Amino acid sequence: MTINFRPLSQKDDNYLAVIDLYKKAFTTHQKVPTWLLRFKLRNGKQGFNVLYSDDTWIGLIYITEFKDIVLVHFLAISESQRSGGYGSKVMTSLKAKHAGKRIVLNIEKLDKQAQNYQQRLKRKAFYEKNAFISSGYIVKEPGEELEMLIFGGNISKEEIEAMYRELFGSLLGFFIRPKVLKIQD
Repeated sequence: MTINFRPLSQKDDNYLAVIDLYKKAFTTHQKVPTWLLRFKLRNGKQGFNVLYSDDTWIGLIYITEFKDIVLVHFLAISESQRSGGYGSKVMTSLKAKHAGKRIVLNIEKLDKQAQNYQQRLKRKAFYEKNAFISSGYIVKEPGEELEMLIFGGNISKEEIEAMYRELFGSLLGFFIRPKVLKIQD
């Protein structure tokens, strides 16, 4: 079984299903408005891929690269394909595709008071099972605090800040630049 990363386009048979999965899988804080996403995808959004196992649609992933760092913005497996081991297979394929690079992603910070605390625990356990570790940093974005996990090395606060500056650009970054905080032991 091979995991394929195919750039999303309106011509993809699963285009509407991918947009629907995106809307369902991510909180309002984590996602850009659907109209903006569709606009960007129509014009080709590098790094936004539909995931296939051979020819079966299994989900979506959106990544960007900064120097030797691959930032996973979104990863979601289709509801009908969950619990089939696809998440781990995608992680294995991602690591192979970007061999020698550090891979980072953000997950909701563990907070025992959160309504979805058990889901947060399971998500962190999934990534730890796939060899991700805490970077030691919390990324504070408007409306939420996210723990940054990393595979393939370490990352400094300065690198995280530079990555976000590059990602958001000067104008957008002025308004929504996340704050990077060291995790207190």
